[in-house]
Amino acid sequence: MNIGVVSEGKSLDSQVSEKFEKCVCLLIVNMNDLSITAINNDESSGENLTNEILKYDCEAVILGNIDKRAFDILADACVTRYYGVGHSVKKALELMKKGSLKLIKNHDGTNDCSGHHH
Repeated sequence: MNIGVVSEGKSLDSQVSEKFEKCVCLLIVNMNDLSITAINNDESSGENLTNEILKYDCEAVILGNIDKRAFDILADACVTRYYGVGHSVKKALELMKKGSLKLIKNHDGTNDCSGHHH
């Protein structure tokens, strides 16, 4: 199973990025062996990052704030979104496995769920 994590660096010790579109890189983490594929972010748009998440068939993504278009693409593809700001990538992955990370239900980060996706 692959999990995408937007981060400020290329290692498990890097911090989860506060802004999806402005992250330094996207880490694709294979949860079976914790191997990492690091994809540099050119910051041109969140759409490039969402395409990589879908290309690697990620079941979930750990991130911070996200714009509406990128959120909708991920939600429509049934990619679960978790809020992991304030944690290292490694810690956020551990918390996700325990069910302790907050689900991101909409692009503005509130608990309201508008639209057809969750």
